[in-house]
Amino acid sequence: MLEFLRRELSVFLGGWHTWVLLSLQDVKSRYRRSFIGPFWITLTSLFFVAGLGMVYSRLLHLDLKEYLPFLATGIIVWTFIIGFINEGANAIIGSGHIIKQISLPYMTHIMRVVFRNFVVFLHSWIILVPLLMWYGYLTFYGAFCAIFGVFLSLFSLTPLVIVLSLLCARYRDVLPMISSGMQLLFFVTPVMWHPGQVDGLSGVIKYNIFNYFINVVREPMLNGYLPLMSVIVVLAFGVGCWVFAFFAMYLTRKNIPYWL
Repeated sequence: MLEFLRRELSVFLGGWHTWVLLSLQDVKSRYRRSFIGPFWITLTSLFFVAGLGMVYSRLLHLDLKEYLPFLATGIIVWTFIIGFINEGANAIIGSGHIIKQISLPYMTHIMRVVFRNFVVFLHSWIILVPLLMWYGYLTFYGAFCAIFGVFLSLFSLTPLVIVLSLLCARYRDVLPMISSGMQLLFFVTPVMWHPGQVDGLSGVIKYNIFNYFINVVREPMLNGYLPLMSVIVVLAFGVGCWVFAFFAMYLTRKNIPYWL
């Protein structure tokens, strides 16, 4: 057990260059022969947020100055979460050709997806800084707390995708179930609407873990403070998932190549 943990955790020390290079190669390959490359992500996010903001602010009769920053942070963080989970759930299957030929720690393939999605997220994140500064929301302390919230989300989402990737490798029907489930969760997660605007969903919001993931990034950027309750929930969720994820990897380590 200890030898397995030492091998898997080595990807964060001496083996980090492998998954970093693989992640950057994935991003470059995705936008090869494109004139502006990954900045298409930035433009897509910009147009999407601007369009939704103008339409929904009128539909919901909200002040654009208040609604657009709320919507922008919610959409960008949610896009990061859904992409992270969907691609992370496919991490082991997508790296099957490598796993069957080269003996690498399984965390290498997970971190490849983690870092790739983080790089993609940064291309959308740069929209928020000028937008929030323009409307007078962003503060230095708020930006620092939001960065902390991003890394806290990475810490807690990573073991979740480890478990999901193992499930998807064993049971291939789980992958489309996750994709469909995330689409459903979008409608019951306060991404485009404020919790105070919807009556009767307080219980759903309270037990929706993704609400807390969004809050640890959105609240610092909009209100300039770190929501301690959300931090505690996300941190506790992450610690529990890490323990479960390593046990799951240890128990299934010999079966994974045969599942692929």
